[in-house]
Amino acid sequence: MLSLHSHQLRPLASAGLPAAAAALGRVSARQVHVGHPFQKRNVTVGRDGGHFNTVFMFVPQAEEWQIERFGKFCKTASPGLNIALPLIDRIAYKRSLKETLIPISPQTAITRDNVHVRLGGGVYCRVVDSYAASYGVESPETMISILAQSAMRKCVGSLDLDQLFLERERLNQEIASALDVATKREVKKGSDEGSKLAIGRNWGIEVFRYEISDISVDKNIQASMERQSNAERLRRAEVLESEGHRQKKINESEGEKISAINESEGEKASLLNRAEGEAGSLERMAEAEKMKIGLLAEAEKMRIELVAEARASEVLKMAEATAKGIEMVSETLEKAGESGSKAVQQRLAEQYLKEYPKLIQNSRLVVVPDRPNDVSGVVATAMGVWGEAGKGAAADTASKA
Repeated sequence: MLSLHSHQLRPLASAGLPAAAAALGRVSARQVHVGHPFQKRNVTVGRDGGHFNTVFMFVPQAEEWQIERFGKFCKTASPGLNIALPLIDRIAYKRSLKETLIPISPQTAITRDNVHVRLGGGVYCRVVDSYAASYGVESPETMISILAQSAMRKCVGSLDLDQLFLERERLNQEIASALDVATKREVKKGSDEGSKLAIGRNWGIEVFRYEISDISVDKNIQASMERQSNAERLRRAEVLESEGHRQKKINESEGEKISAINESEGEKASLLNRAEGEAGSLERMAEAEKMKIGLLAEAEKMRIELVAEARASEVLKMAEATAKGIEMVSETLEKAGESGSKAVQQRLAEQYLKEYPKLIQNSRLVVVPDRPNDVSGVVATAMGVWGEAGKGAAADTASKA
């Protein structure tokens, strides 16, 4: 925008209102642009109190101008064409509604562990109320910069140096919160609709965030931090190496343990299989032996029965033969008479005398005749023995039958 200084406005004021209007018309005809191409557009656009009234004002987009009439607030010029009376109306303030960055120069702060550090950053903010940003605060950029530096020193003082590097995000949030609280205060307006009085401390500016751009320390502190970081890296390397060695040992022991368990399980399974096989073999052998014994018992039983039957048959046959022989002998003796009886007695005596030595050898109790020379006594004894033997043989034959 083409601007005129105070020494250019004095001739216009002394010439009167018509001459001033004519002069303004000539100035309007010669103006090229409403805004200068190199004009700074921050929260404050241009220089407060140094703007020239061109009657026909073209307010750029995202800007609002505060118009005063006779030194009192009159209206807010919105983007587009606006008309202001010359000499009566004055463009007091121009505010940008865009989000802007206010750089904060590096400042020295002291941490909780008494270390001097220098921090630089920037405040991201935007004008939400151009009236409050004009009449609620003088030089918003300077005020926000000083407030940011103060909040930064306060937050840094509550942190150690190590925390300052680790908790940068927390520091940014605390500074931004402090700025936002400080810039948002209530504004009481006058009862007159045409006038507004900023009684509170609302700045009409919303702070979005604060970003730390640089943190620098003294060279000695930096050298000690480097040594500390190297020692920390060395310690971590040793810890990691020891952890790796420990994990290696654990893995090896776990592998040996698992291998031993697998071997024992395999040995156990082998022994179980072998025992089951031997048990099955023994069981089958026992079953076979049982069957063999049963078959042998059955065979022995059958053999004994057959032998018993054969002996019974043999004894029966011998008994029958003996009975027939005795019967035949008795018939023969009956027919022969007394001479036959004597012959039999003689034969028995001979047999008795022949078998008497054997009887003495095989028997513990021996009956000796009192008169061995008496042939008739010996024969009587032999006949008695023969009779008893015949009865016993008959009894045995009967019991076996």
